[in-house]
Amino acid sequence: MPNELFSGLNDRSRDFMERTAHFNEALFHQFSKAAELQMEALRRYTDIASEQARKLASVRDLEDIKEVSEGQVEALKKISDQMSSDWQAWQDYFTDARDQLKSSIVDEQEKSSSPQPASKKQ
Repeated sequence: MPNELFSGLNDRSRDFMERTAHFNEALFHQFSKAAELQMEALRRYTDIASEQARKLASVRDLEDIKEVSEGQVEALKKISDQMSSDWQAWQDYFTDARDQLKSSIVDEQEKSSSPQPASKKQ
């Protein structure tokens, strides 16, 4: 009797730990993707800001100021396009994360609803 109890407890603990490890792997993967999206966005916005700073630093006369101010419209369009692109990337990320989580939950529900093998009585 105690052996069956410990065996059952051991099996359930192992199953729980396997499920937890699988879920943690999925979360880690999603957090890695989110960090990657953030780093890429930061790099792109930093590049745009650096480009604008270089242009402003090169201003020497009134004509340069005119050129820089005309370039600001282009820079704002680039930032707007980038924000739109980043928004779409985040929407895709959240959709993918939601689908993976749903799939994981459905898989776990199917596993838990499948019949467990009966333990042998001695």
